[in-house]
Amino acid sequence: MPYRTPASKSASLLVSSEIAAVSDARRRIVAMVRHWDQPIAPDAFDTLELLSGEVIANAVVHTGSGCHVTVSWNGARLRVEVEDPGPALGRPPAVVSSDAECGRGLQLVECLAARWGSLPTLKGKAVWFEIDGRLPSSPRTPSEPHDERSDRPALPRAAPAVRNVGWLARLIP
Repeated sequence: MPYRTPASKSASLLVSSEIAAVSDARRRIVAMVRHWDQPIAPDAFDTLELLSGEVIANAVVHTGSGCHVTVSWNGARLRVEVEDPGPALGRPPAVVSSDAECGRGLQLVECLAARWGSLPTLKGKAVWFEIDGRLPSSPRTPSEPHDERSDRPALPRAAPAVRNVGWLARLIP
């Protein structure tokens, strides 16, 4: 049987200017992507929901208007693009103090997305991010030995030595 490449998918939605619409939009995005029934890693849905909420919230809060969201899947990555009427992003995410209550949205995107950016559009700007959605490959090949006990994960034959981890090294038998 020949290998079949997962089909590309795309969908979009409009988000109103109300803050309450952000949580509904991120849930709708995850439901939409799940409905595509593609081989997407389960943990990608959590990242998709978190980052979508952050980027959509930025659009709604900082422009006071709604936004247009496009979600796509190319067989390897999920891409979310949020277009709003605000001005283009001109600088990298600001460093926010540890006791600040907000301002970390783009820092989360920076840390968790495989790629992200912004681009000017005819009506304002679009902020986009991509996350890896592929299912992880098996950590072993069928010819490799594995632990038959199902209550713990298989380990490689020789684990690397643990060095310079202080108190953590004393916890490992």
